[in-house]
Amino acid sequence: MTHRSAPFVAPNLHLTQSDGSDNSDNGNPSALLVDEKAHKKQVKLLLSTLQADIAQFRDNFFPPPYLTQIQDLPIYAGNLAEVQSYEQTWQALIDRAKGFYPSAGLPPDYLPLPASLEIPQFIYHVQKLHLTRTKAKESKNFGSVGALVEKCGPYEDAQLIAMENALAKGKDVRLVAHREFIDLRAYVFCRNRKGELLEPERIRFYRTGLVIQTLADFKVVDSRQTPRKKRNDAYKNAIADNGIWKIFVKN
Repeated sequence: MTHRSAPFVAPNLHLTQSDGSDNSDNGNPSALLVDEKAHKKQVKLLLSTLQADIAQFRDNFFPPPYLTQIQDLPIYAGNLAEVQSYEQTWQALIDRAKGFYPSAGLPPDYLPLPASLEIPQFIYHVQKLHLTRTKAKESKNFGSVGALVEKCGPYEDAQLIAMENALAKGKDVRLVAHREFIDLRAYVFCRNRKGELLEPERIRFYRTGLVIQTLADFKVVDSRQTPRKKRNDAYKNAIADNGIWKIFVKN
């Protein structure tokens, strides 16, 4: 099972005018526009505050001191009571995060919170971990050179001109940026209440950390020394390369 992350949903904050009256239904389009801008600003502030609180909490309480680290990785194992106790220390922050990502952890997809929040992932009833390394790439696409440079960094003048020329060939042309990296994953095998071994969950854990409750006869299979081959790349003949991001043209 492969996990995406739960989508962002801006919380519905109740806004008032400076005189204290409700401005949500006064029939004034300009007032509604002001409210929309104020709402976005307040949501951004609340999310930034949450991220700062998470970072401070991680500095103080991660890694968990009473759980067992697995090899040299940010994976920590314990019994049911230990893992539940540690998860409870994170619960207030998890609940705040779900205010922005309300579908996190809910059926039918059970999507996790975004890794960018850096809240540890908690998994119970774990029988086996299979650790893998895969050659992968991050991909972004852009409709302007300015936006690309802002995200991917500077390029030589000749390469910037090549990108501008490519975009000038049509309104549907996009610039696609690829950055190669080694993707470290864990395939997590759990048992259900009947004791049956379930299909594994594929977890990216290096940024968030992974906390697991392990069962009797728990084992780790480490395949990191034999990276899986990367898939064939559909894009060839990069028109720019700054040493980190290669740029391709998508027509």
